[in-house]
Amino acid sequence: MPAPSRPWAVVVPVKGGSSAKSRLADPSRPALATAFALDTIMAALATVGVERVVVVTSDPVVATLVRALDPGDRVVDLVPDPGVGLNAAARAGVDRARAEHFHRVAVLLGDHPSLTSTELEIALAAAATHRGAFVPDAAGTGTAMVALAAADADPTTNFGGGSAARHAAQGLARLDLDLPGLRLDVDEVTDLEAALAVGVGQHTARALRATLTIVQATIHSTGDEGGQALLDDGSLIDWDLASVAGSGLRHLRVGQRVSVELDDEDRRARRMWIVGIGAGQVIS
Repeated sequence: MPAPSRPWAVVVPVKGGSSAKSRLADPSRPALATAFALDTIMAALATVGVERVVVVTSDPVVATLVRALDPGDRVVDLVPDPGVGLNAAARAGVDRARAEHFHRVAVLLGDHPSLTSTELEIALAAAATHRGAFVPDAAGTGTAMVALAAADADPTTNFGGGSAARHAAQGLARLDLDLPGLRLDVDEVTDLEAALAVGVGQHTARALRATLTIVQATIHSTGDEGGQALLDDGSLIDWDLASVAGSGLRHLRVGQRVSVELDDEDRRARRMWIVGIGAGQVIS
């Protein structure tokens, strides 16, 4: 897909701190929330047509990690969070982008660990045909992204519960795109499980490895006695026939996505299965 004639700036508000992603109900949630944001920002940095990523945060840890993604500060611009809510943070980012003469500005919340640069490129290309547009979340009631292609489009955003209806009432075009990584924002454990099924970025995968024994993997090789699986953080582990006993799986093929319970040393699969297959498995 060719680069658009006018570049985009992408604004990513990141709350950070100990209160981030409080609904995850996991002691590691601050680290996970930071990882979600870093993977979101990395996807934006890699997107064709995006020439500025404005990160709005007052968390010094997040700011330091974001700077490491963009040595020399060539693309990333850090803006302090005004501290009066998500939409005020989004507005601060939009104002900074417009002050830098970016006519096209998108706002993307920092909780999309499954987002890819290809998905974001597709979404921005679709949004460029409207003065203002939004992509609803996976449930269809919230908002994953607001994109303002017109330089004089109203910079007000209305993120929060039920925001899709508010953005539509604001006159933004609704874009129901088939982009699961973009539309999947992680607020609760069930959202994280869905993100793992889609695939997550390297920061999220690494954070999960540090805190969880159950991770996602892709079958890398198979043989008569087992094989190897590639974890989402890029490391290989061994699996044997005992690890799939009782899983309901008869044949595993290279490239197949599986859930894995690791052993105490994170080197072998203690148990391996596919969600929805086998005794006790349900698809929610």
